Amino acid sequence: MAGLQQTNSEKILLSWVRQLTRNYPQINVINFTTSWSDGLAFNALLHSHRPDLFDWNAVVSQQSPVQRLDHAFNIARQHLGIEKLLDPE
Repeated sequence: MAGLQQTNSEKILLSWVRQLTRNYPQINVINFTTSWSDGLAFNALLHSHRPDLFDWNAVVSQQSPVQRLDHAFNIARQHLGIEKLLDPE
């Protein structure tokens, strides 16, 4: 039963992420692994809530995946109080 609830929770969270990132054509979140590796999904989540914090087009066009991940984690820490739990490498 616990495994079933986790699966449902994951589906709900995935649906929420897809809803928040639907206006970002570069983003296609289909899972919790490969869909996050380029840093775009993390940045899109932040930008969807606080577009005033950074220029989306600059993040998309000028940064490598590691730089985009680092950017998202730093923005989350500095402006939203979310500690960095993952290493971009």
